[in-house]
Amino acid sequence: MRRRLRLEALSPLQRIVAGGGLFVLSILITLAILLAGGRRPAPAPPTPAEQARLGLQDFLLADSPPPVQPEIFLFRERQARWTEEQLRRFWIPPEKVILEILVRENDRRIDRLLQEVP
Repeated sequence: MRRRLRLEALSPLQRIVAGGGLFVLSILITLAILLAGGRRPAPAPPTPAEQARLGLQDFLLADSPPPVQPEIFLFRERQARWTEEQLRRFWIPPEKVILEILVRENDRRIDRLLQEVP
């Protein structure tokens, strides 16, 4: 019957030696890959038939220049400050907005509560 190797059963020294061994092994594998990658033969020059073949790069279009922006025409004169009339038309007091949100949230909670009542 084979005994299973467990990490908890190893002493701290055995763990350090095993980790160091894995580290050295990974360095050796990396060096072997890097050294083997440098020994590739130079590619042969393309034949005339290969030069005549179209590739993906032949179908890619060059970046077009950005479109010219038309001049911007404002509907009204630009003003540095709002007029009183504009303020009256568009101003909403923050208290009113907060109160509307609270009323809506309370109505939603009341409806949910009343739906649970038999």
